[in-house]
Amino acid sequence: MRETPVKVLYIAGVGRSGSTLLERVLGAVPGFVNAGEVNAIFSRVASQDQRCGCGEAFSECPFWTAVGAEAFGEAFGGAFGGWDEVTARMSALQPRLIRQRQVPRLATGALGTAYGLELAEYLDVHHRLYQAIASVSGAEVVVDASKSTAQLFALRRIDGLDLRVVNLVRDSRGVANSWNKSGIVKPQSQEGAHMGTYAPHRLAVLWSALQLECTALRAAAPHSTRVRYEDLVAKPRPTVERALTELGLPPKAGDLAHVGENSVELGASHGVAGSRTRFTHGRIELQLDDAWRSTLPAGARRVVTAVTLPQLVGYGYVGRRADARTGTA
Repeated sequence: MRETPVKVLYIAGVGRSGSTLLERVLGAVPGFVNAGEVNAIFSRVASQDQRCGCGEAFSECPFWTAVGAEAFGEAFGGAFGGWDEVTARMSALQPRLIRQRQVPRLATGALGTAYGLELAEYLDVHHRLYQAIASVSGAEVVVDASKSTAQLFALRRIDGLDLRVVNLVRDSRGVANSWNKSGIVKPQSQEGAHMGTYAPHRLAVLWSALQLECTALRAAAPHSTRVRYEDLVAKPRPTVERALTELGLPPKAGDLAHVGENSVELGASHGVAGSRTRFTHGRIELQLDDAWRSTLPAGARRVVTAVTLPQLVGYGYVGRRADARTGTA
């Protein structure tokens, strides 16, 4: 396993903002590999044996089998017996350590002895995991679409990671509309489990808080950028090219050959968790999802707009900078 710091391109933001699409587009760049939502591997993917992006159950996927053997096998002195043992331990630690209510102590470093020891164990496992993903894939950059700001605040404490932060943002009303839908089956689930929901007013508060945290994380990161979902689908190549350049990973000629003017060409990957588009391969036509304009109830729309208005203005969704596709309340 490599000793040099692993470059991790971490996508931070709120769920239902197009992170699976961005992660896969970035993962198709030569020298990159998209791992999916790494923070979900222990809590959901391995424990529920969810499907990998390649279509195989996690336990049957040759890529993740090799990653588990390298990260947690006998090569590390038998510290872990493989996925089963480490998954059980991390599934117990993660709900206690990586929560929104823990962000203040993660941000300030006021950890306390017991919390600090458990966090060190948690971070050691994730460091090994990133190293193994990079080693098995042969990639220089691991793309992690975890989105969780609490997870990112924690990962900053790993000396062996070279973190590059992308804040992916989508109009709060579009996010609220997506989280307001019920009865949607998780595509990677083996048991037909349904995706969670959020009431629009709760989502508005969460969106605003997480975006504030993303702003703080970007300010503290040596390499960071912000990408709007709406720009990604409207003008994918210049948006991705700009983002990579601002992250200190400028693409070379031909690196973005898979990104067209209104579409992307994507092969199968081993990304885990995320949206149903994880299992779509080939040419994907990009189209803006702005269904919120007609399906988000008027009252909910007014509440979400009011709660998140300062950021909607700042990101160019409302006001003079808003364009025809993304603007106006």
